[in-house]
Amino acid sequence: MLRSLNRIICIPAVLLTAVFLLCLPVSAVVSEVTDGNLLNSQNEGELIQYTIDVSAIPKQARTIVLSTDLTPVAGNNLWQPQGEGFLVSGGNNSINEQKIELYSEDGFSEEVIVTVYGRAPVLTAIEVVDGVVVTKPVTKTTGYIYYHVQALDENNDILGTSSTETFSIVIPGEEQFKERLNAVSDTNLRGLIDSLYRKGLRDEANDLLTYAESPKDASLPLTTAVIIGIVLFVIGLAIGVILGQIRARNMQDFQSEY
Repeated sequence: MLRSLNRIICIPAVLLTAVFLLCLPVSAVVSEVTDGNLLNSQNEGELIQYTIDVSAIPKQARTIVLSTDLTPVAGNNLWQPQGEGFLVSGGNNSINEQKIELYSEDGFSEEVIVTVYGRAPVLTAIEVVDGVVVTKPVTKTTGYIYYHVQALDENNDILGTSSTETFSIVIPGEEQFKERLNAVSDTNLRGLIDSLYRKGLRDEANDLLTYAESPKDASLPLTTAVIIGIVLFVIGLAIGVILGQIRARNMQDFQSEY
């Protein structure tokens, strides 16, 4: 009788323990940089190489998804995974894509080592239309991804917490330009230079900034400021037409490709 009672008590206890273990939260995937230095900011187009060790992979994981905003460099693989017991989904065709999946039918019993070699995105784009050099404005400089690592189970459900490292992109010379511009005492002249720069006329803005930094008195008389303002207005209209031509041409190229 006592033995039967113990058996009755033990069965629910085992079930409760199993349910408890299943309900335990899955730990976060750990990604540690073992080679390379991931700075908070990088110059646009900068070559970047690093190696990460992906560990603490949940036992239920069948797929490790890695993504980056770095772009591949000709003659080199963007992703270089090392280890055994897993396959690269898509094979060599996906090795230079910004997102890659490592699959293991039996799970990942060991850490995964991945070397990444790529280039920071180039944000500035220069177009020459009708002899005018226009630098397209930059809209985003932060939140770019060195790596994003995520574990998925056999149903492609996310396990635990992903691991992410981000960086900002610096446009070489832009900070120095802003410092020089802020040093211009004439507010009218400073505003004109800033407007030219934001419209993409970098060469013209630099020429005018150099004039403002010259030893002579660089303050603008009212008449000169009005004249430059009119010229700037005309340039602004021209820039609108030029950017329209650029957008139209890009749209035509896109439509021709697809």
